Amino acid sequence: MKENYDRYVFVGLLLTLALIIGVGAAFAQEDSRLKEATLKLNKANVLHGRQLYVDNCTSCHGTRGEGIVGPALNNKTLLAKASDEVLFATIRVGRPNTTMPAWGQDNGGPLTDEDIRYIASFLRAWEPTAPEVKVDVVEPSAARGAAIFAGSCFTCHGDEGKGTKTAPAINDVVRLKKLDNEWYRQTIANGRPAKGMPTWGTVLSPNQIEDVVALLNAWRAGERVVPETTVAELLDSALFSLSQGDKEDAAFYLQRGKVIAFGPALARFDPIITLVKNDNLNQGLTDLGKLRNEWPIGDAKNGATIYSDACKGCHGGDGQGGVGRKLKPNEFIQQSNNAEMLQLVLSGRAGTAMRSFSGRLTEAQLADVIAFLRTWQP
Repeated sequence: MKENYDRYVFVGLLLTLALIIGVGAAFAQEDSRLKEATLKLNKANVLHGRQLYVDNCTSCHGTRGEGIVGPALNNKTLLAKASDEVLFATIRVGRPNTTMPAWGQDNGGPLTDEDIRYIASFLRAWEPTAPEVKVDVVEPSAARGAAIFAGSCFTCHGDEGKGTKTAPAINDVVRLKKLDNEWYRQTIANGRPAKGMPTWGTVLSPNQIEDVVALLNAWRAGERVVPETTVAELLDSALFSLSQGDKEDAAFYLQRGKVIAFGPALARFDPIITLVKNDNLNQGLTDLGKLRNEWPIGDAKNGATIYSDACKGCHGGDGQGGVGRKLKPNEFIQQSNNAEMLQLVLSGRAGTAMRSFSGRLTEAQLADVIAFLRTWQP
């Protein structure tokens, strides 16, 4: 007699089905637990990043990321364009020639790489609800671009882009006409790692990249571009030339300085130029030295307004300090001449939140701020 196995097969199928359903349910439950754990971890990262942001970033970027001294970070356009890598690199190494310092410990800052990732996570959490922020349009300047090129690009590409053994000449009309501005814009921002070209988008601001593109555009047209300079730099060059007995160069730098000079000190250029041209070099050197030490002379009333817009976020509206040092009163200001004050503000202080204001405020605006700070001293 043959035994009927059908019912055993049926029971086996039922058990197999139950096992599959059970395992599937377990996986689904585990997947749900993983998602929940990930959400909790992300939330914890964002909360930790928020605290780090409050402790380190609000004085420049605002408690809600609205921007004060620094730009608005709670900005849909910025967050959409900036990858997590760009956010991380910008916080870690800062942006040269801006008020954004390097926060990474490897670059002299207080934050670990993990801290920086927490802050980047917090900033990214703003993106879904971030408002569109209207950004001031800055007209690109080939002269500013030449100054940036001289400070950042000439090491590889040579003086005035004439090339070196490391990189080819970029100031080449034929070469420049083969590729458009957008290609150069993207190359500067993203680099060409295979060719040894670094990623400058993590170092230069978008406006600075546009200035460099404006320089390339001018070179494409066969123009020679003189780097943007300050009266202070031209006075330094004139003073050095005159101390070496080179009156022609001294007169040249003084003439250039006179063109962009401002304020009551402008009237002192012509008499010094006359002394130099008439070979009265000793008196010219004395008068030029005095002018250099006193330059720039600004307007304290205008300086109060500029200070409120650009400096109080770090130094306080009453000059009593915060992230930045106390300025009312301040021993350095009392002991320094205007030239030394200007150099500090233009160069910043390495390893601190005080970064260069070169390119952010004009020399005339800085002169006004210095004049205003003088009113706070005894």
